[in-house]
Amino acid sequence: MAGCKLRVEEILKTSAKLLFCPMLIGAIVALSSSARADSAAAAQTAPTTIRLINQTTNSVYANLVLGQPPKSLPANCSDLGRQIVALKEVNGHFTSSIPHRTVNFAPQTAGVSDKGYYQLRPGEVVTYQPATFPCENKKGICSPALTYNVFFTSKKYLGEPNNGCGGSKEFGDAANLAEGSINFGINDAQGRGCANADAADISAVNGINAFIKLEMKGKSWPFPNAENSGFGHNANESGVYGWAATTCTGNAGYPNPQSACAPPITAPRAKNNICTTPGGTTYAPIVDGKTGIKYCDERSDPSPSNPQGQCVSQRPGNVTGGSVDIIFRGFLPDPWAT
Repeated sequence: MAGCKLRVEEILKTSAKLLFCPMLIGAIVALSSSARADSAAAAQTAPTTIRLINQTTNSVYANLVLGQPPKSLPANCSDLGRQIVALKEVNGHFTSSIPHRTVNFAPQTAGVSDKGYYQLRPGEVVTYQPATFPCENKKGICSPALTYNVFFTSKKYLGEPNNGCGGSKEFGDAANLAEGSINFGINDAQGRGCANADAADISAVNGINAFIKLEMKGKSWPFPNAENSGFGHNANESGVYGWAATTCTGNAGYPNPQSACAPPITAPRAKNNICTTPGGTTYAPIVDGKTGIKYCDERSDPSPSNPQGQCVSQRPGNVTGGSVDIIFRGFLPDPWAT
């Protein structure tokens, strides 16, 4: 994936046709060099939790995709520690706000271990409470790290059609994701080059099918909230990667339009062959090789106040605790109906 460095790509490895990684958790790995030296003393032993919240009056499917660890150790990292890689490792650690309801993510299809779905009932809140274990490489209590993304569908998603592309009946505008990483700072990794920070964002890089809000609770999040809008309104929104803006302030290897991956039906189009950021910087449009239509990726202006980038909320290294709340607020209008 051109938009991500290999080591991040491996951490977030999902399905080749399913998702596109923005700089996402350039965070997760790059942070280990930017925050590790001065933050170890601030380490907390309480793990960070995740809550999935359905704020609507309709049931909705929450689709969970688990990231995978890199195939080789990063520089200056001798032990990656523990990381959740399969649904069976998280099932059993979820509780529902609905009494006596068991929460298990069912595999998308038989034999799939890292992608699954769960139907959230109206108003339901599902909480992931990570397991803990005695640390082996240091003192205290550790918890397995988790890299994830979550997207929402009105029906069971069994892997088809590709939710990273537009133009299908089910995903006319593709799908946006809540994505991030938690508990790398307390997963018993060994070495200064290991990932060690919580991070969370909303990625509209593929497209947008839902209104998603994030609320980050606990210490030291650079900004505690993120919320995506419809197409054309996501640039300069804290914690949001806009459509095709794979690097937040630009694009590199955008997932669509491509020869086998159509753009979202309502992706923003260029006016007079020019695109402009909210701050007034002009840039060249994306040209669809099939149709010749010119689109504007939703790139943000640079943000000096957020050196890690305003498109991702990333804690200092080794700080955990609190929660990442992923809130479903409804679907965008069906692009086929307009």
